[in-house]
Amino acid sequence: VSSRRALRTWLVRSRLPALARGARPGFPEAVPRLSFRTAASASPAQVSALGASARRLREAIVSHAATSEIVAEADAPLDRAAAAARLRQELHEGTTDFEVTVLGEALVPGPGRKSISVPTPIGPAGGPAARTVNMMLPSREDMSKLLAARREANTRLEKPEDLGDIMEKFYREKVLGRRVDHVAMLAAWGPKTLGDAEGEFAEIAALIALSLRAFKGALRAQKGDFQFEVHRAGDGKECLVMPPSNFALLGLKDAVHMLLQGFRVLLVVQPRFFPQFKEIQQDFAAVGLPAGMLEVVPGITPDADPEVLHEALRHVDRLQFTGSSAMFKNLVIKALELGNLRLEHGGEVSGLNKVRLDQVSATHPAAAAGVAWAAMANNGELCTSSSLVEFDPTTGDTASSVKAAVEAHSFRVGRDPEDLELNVLLKEGKTDKLEVLTEVPSTGFREWWEKTVLAIPQGSEPKVRTNQSLGHCVYSPSIERALEIGTQEDASCIYCVGVPSDATAPSARAGTTGCKVPESVFGGMKTYTFAVAGDHNGVGSVQTVFETVKRRGASWRDQEEASASYQLTETAEMLLEFLSPREQGSFTKQIFNVLEVFKAFEPEVSAPYSGQSLVGAEGSSNLITLPALRPTRKQLLIPRGVGLPEDIVKVAALCEMSPLRELPVDLHLLGIKQNGKLRVTDPLKSFLRVAERQLGWRLHWHDSAEDVAVAVRAAEYPPYFFCIKDRHLLPADLLKAVAEQGGYLYEGFPADALTLFRMLTTTQTWTVACTDAQIDEATAALRRYWQSVGLRKEAHPEPEIVAPQRRDDDIGGGFGASGMPPDDNWGELSSDSDDDAKKDSKAPGGASKPEGKA
Repeated sequence: VSSRRALRTWLVRSRLPALARGARPGFPEAVPRLSFRTAASASPAQVSALGASARRLREAIVSHAATSEIVAEADAPLDRAAAAARLRQELHEGTTDFEVTVLGEALVPGPGRKSISVPTPIGPAGGPAARTVNMMLPSREDMSKLLAARREANTRLEKPEDLGDIMEKFYREKVLGRRVDHVAMLAAWGPKTLGDAEGEFAEIAALIALSLRAFKGALRAQKGDFQFEVHRAGDGKECLVMPPSNFALLGLKDAVHMLLQGFRVLLVVQPRFFPQFKEIQQDFAAVGLPAGMLEVVPGITPDADPEVLHEALRHVDRLQFTGSSAMFKNLVIKALELGNLRLEHGGEVSGLNKVRLDQVSATHPAAAAGVAWAAMANNGELCTSSSLVEFDPTTGDTASSVKAAVEAHSFRVGRDPEDLELNVLLKEGKTDKLEVLTEVPSTGFREWWEKTVLAIPQGSEPKVRTNQSLGHCVYSPSIERALEIGTQEDASCIYCVGVPSDATAPSARAGTTGCKVPESVFGGMKTYTFAVAGDHNGVGSVQTVFETVKRRGASWRDQEEASASYQLTETAEMLLEFLSPREQGSFTKQIFNVLEVFKAFEPEVSAPYSGQSLVGAEGSSNLITLPALRPTRKQLLIPRGVGLPEDIVKVAALCEMSPLRELPVDLHLLGIKQNGKLRVTDPLKSFLRVAERQLGWRLHWHDSAEDVAVAVRAAEYPPYFFCIKDRHLLPADLLKAVAEQGGYLYEGFPADALTLFRMLTTTQTWTVACTDAQIDEATAALRRYWQSVGLRKEAHPEPEIVAPQRRDDDIGGGFGASGMPPDDNWGELSSDSDDDAKKDSKAPGGASKPEGKA
């Protein structure tokens, strides 16, 4: 009893200094940590526990060493003889009936179902098709029953460890272990040359490896240093995955990534891809994925009943799509019209990509080869295929001279996918030559999806900004000049080439495509370009790879580990005053945690990797990439009558403390005007003054939600709204306007530092194509531009690392080991309970109660 009284008194006395400093009783910041320490303090920590763990996580997944390991696995040598044999088998003459199953039952002829026959796109040795496959398309009722049954069963994997083991086995045995089969089927049904199919397989295998490494890294952390844990945002939800028509295995990449997030996946594929995805479905079952977690049905075809896909859009929780931007937007809008207002959606869509020639003539061999390749690759069907080349008239170029130079570039075009010398596999209905247009055709400027490019002088019509582009390439007389121009653009992937003035000297080349995963990142410039849409963070970017990872919540461990303390700017301190006292302390720590994650994930320049062939010399161009972190373009909305939401204040504080060169936020205020005048009171009034004057935010005043929709449709960039409350309750026209513009509405405010980092950032890759002699120059230039373009002008001072104080070694070690400071004057300690006991010992009227009696 006396020990408890002493502890209580000691605790009360230990709180007095904190109260004297102005801490408020009842708030967490007023309660000091109970510190048990020895006379010898622990040595000062060099890094925070979070920072060290984040670095380990990054090093295991996206470092140079990890990238090399992934490349060695994903791009291992192909047994070409075996692949050619499987290709011939896939194209052999005959008819094959494929069984389409729904919930384990084969579809047979019935109401609403349709049987179709699909020929291979090419025949043996590139001749006429000789093989046909037959399959049954599901009906709307089949789709409805499938989704209802899965939702009722709520099939899921309870333990993330089990999911990780299954996906690892699938990757090792059914992806890497079946390399020959996958490459041959891609070549047959794509169709593609074996070389192009091998490149597609290597990229998809690398992306699956990245997703798996992040998932496994989270598993290790939650059992090791306890800083991070697995995050399955889709647990128990339905995801519709649709691959593009020219890159089938992007559907597999999306399926794996969605499964790791906990989604049940419904793959709706093109009928010609169904033979390969049928095998993939069987492979997943063979490694132990529970029935109901993955279903594959054919359906992306004009022969299908559109109501089947509409039924899926009506009920799924998420749409993951890659392909045409027009089709993607139509799918999202259709889901909204069907009443699915909660639909999450994300995808990478095609763009209007261009090559810019700056002080370099199109007659330069490197420029001519790069422009030609940008337009011709994969028959011009890549989402990064170039549609436009802007030439520089100061070099003497004209549209006619550009046409002559580019069209003169030689390509080997053929029909046999086994021919390793082919540059382009000619598909049915495609032209066999590159065409350079010198004026806009009567049908207008567009994505050609053909070996076609329009040549115009800089500054003339059509003026295509790179916020419509996935890829953008700049040719200049120097790497420095090319980077100066390229880093000002909005495209997701920037390619920069510095060519020698001597046209006979060896030169590197590039186009609007060519970067490789995992060395680089593809299509990640969310909020900047209309060429990505919805909740999409790019292919291979840190924002996507780490979707399955989050920082653990608040814990007693916070008191036991080293932490970082940064110096707040004056504006940040001012903004934090708008938060409640409880939030001020906790969110300040959150800011510090976010900055630690930023520091751990600061991008680094890649090692050189192989690009297109050199011009004027043997060998390949070197590609060197920096995956630059860029701030997202944020839009915020304050509805009528809600005052100042604390989430808005937190976004402002994070923007102010961001290590990146931040962009102004667009803040929309609804219903503030009364009788034609602005009616704003504090604290909102004061916050707006700080946001506008100190942060440069743009304020937009709207009388109604219809006005917001009008502003969204006129937006220069895709509108991404953050911190939205209950987006399904917003007016349908506003939801549709955001979808039409390729934007997204994010609900709530993330509670952990890693997810906040992902919310605040997007990735733009800067890639320099160079010769061996230019590697050092390119690497140094990329680092300089990261410092001058990517980072804030005034860097934050290095943080103070606050080391934890050790507990006594004898805690719990024996009787009387209290861990408190020695104090010989125990008799002087008293407590309220002592006084209460004395009072209670006296009977009414002052008589003492007999001991042992009530």
